This record gives sequence, structure tokens and C-alpha cells, in this order.
Amino acid sequence: MKKISLVFAALGVAACATLSPRVRIENRFVELGLSENKAECMAHELDERLDRDNMKAVADFVGELNAAGSAGGVLDAMLGIDNARAAAAIAASGVACAFE
Repeated sequence: MKKISLVFAALGVAACATLSPRVRIENRFVELGLSENKAECMAHELDERLDRDNMKAVADFVGELNAAGSAGGVLDAMLGIDNARAAAAIAASGVACAFE
């Protein structure tokens, strides 16, 4: 019984240590120059529009982007993703969060 408890405790710690795609996206948006409010808004909008696999794809794609000069530059770079559903969600989140 004690061993089972230790295994579940270790799995819980490992799960907490791994950042969700939404958090990875939000953090990377801030690193790329978006305001914290806009990054949070866009990450939330993407999370609402995409399933987990697509969120992972966006998080991986965003992780590879270089800094853009402006929020518009980040959005333009994001639209280059080779995933039509993700590109549509990115465009929609950009519009939804334009005034954040």
C-alpha cells in the first residue's frame, strides 16, 4: 500500500511539473513581446477553440518562433503554422484580443 501511495505521489509531482500547452503558449507570447493581458487573452481563446493535440501543435510552433517587432508581427508569424484549424483559431483569438 505504501508503494502505491509513493507511485501516485510521484506521478502527481511529475504532472504538476509539466507546463500545459496553454501556459507554454502564454509564456512564449510574453517572451515574444505581447503584453501579459494580450498573451493571457489569446492563450485562453486558443484553449477554448482547440483540442489538446492542436494546442500542443501551437505550443510547439510558438516555441520555435523568433521575436517579432510587434504584436501584429507575432500574429503574422503565427498564421504561418501548417495547421488550418490552428491558423483559424489564431486569427480569431487575435481579433478577440485586439484591444487587450
